[in-house]
Amino acid sequence: MPSHRVTGDNRFLIDYGADMFVLVHGAYHGGWCWEPLIERLKARGHDAVAPDLPGHAAKDGWLGQQEMDSYINAIADLVSSMETAPKLVGHSMSGAVVSGVAEKCPDAVEKVIFLAAYIPANGECLADLAKIDPESHAQMNKVDVNGITAVSIKQGNLGDAFYNDATPEQLAWAEDRIKLQAARTFRTPVTLSTENFGRVKKAAIICSKDRAISVAHERWMAARAGCDPIIELDTGHSPFVTAPDALADALLGL
Repeated sequence: MPSHRVTGDNRFLIDYGADMFVLVHGAYHGGWCWEPLIERLKARGHDAVAPDLPGHAAKDGWLGQQEMDSYINAIADLVSSMETAPKLVGHSMSGAVVSGVAEKCPDAVEKVIFLAAYIPANGECLADLAKIDPESHAQMNKVDVNGITAVSIKQGNLGDAFYNDATPEQLAWAEDRIKLQAARTFRTPVTLSTENFGRVKKAAIICSKDRAISVAHERWMAARAGCDPIIELDTGHSPFVTAPDALADALLGL
């Protein structure tokens, strides 16, 4: 049973035992997006790391490094090097990344948690899942960068689809950091098996105000993947920025 402890301001926090999280960001983002959540998790006595996926670093990011296989290999190498198997959290695009990691090294993760995420079945790519979600508000522009096809979020769409419940300050903070995304990452199929991916514990957090991925689509993918439990958070697509306290509570309860 979890115990309770009192903070310096007399608030009660539930202590579930120390957890370790690896937080994997979605498209256009970097590890920066998890900063408010990491602050809350550490305040509750837990730990988390939020690596930049290849090609997403603030200073050294390069579109040529942005490939699904590179994403999966980088996170697989990270979790395999850790002394204790972490809870692996994948947001949005990185539902595919953490699925690939679970396939590659199933014993290196305690559990996979999908947050407002695309969750592929064997042989599916992100584009397959996006095109069967007509309720999504996400809108992109294609851009050619030195021969690499990239996509950017259309002007105004970040606030409409991805941060629709953000304060002006939260939205501005994200807008200052969003980058281009290599289009090929959406077209790379992910290979999954019952023997590996199928035996890893999975949970899902559905964001009830999400407009980037429709709620019904999130729930369908989570159920198909065998996530248990599937819980709901009353936020938009990016609760690590807009509701980090509520997201911390949800993660610690899984």
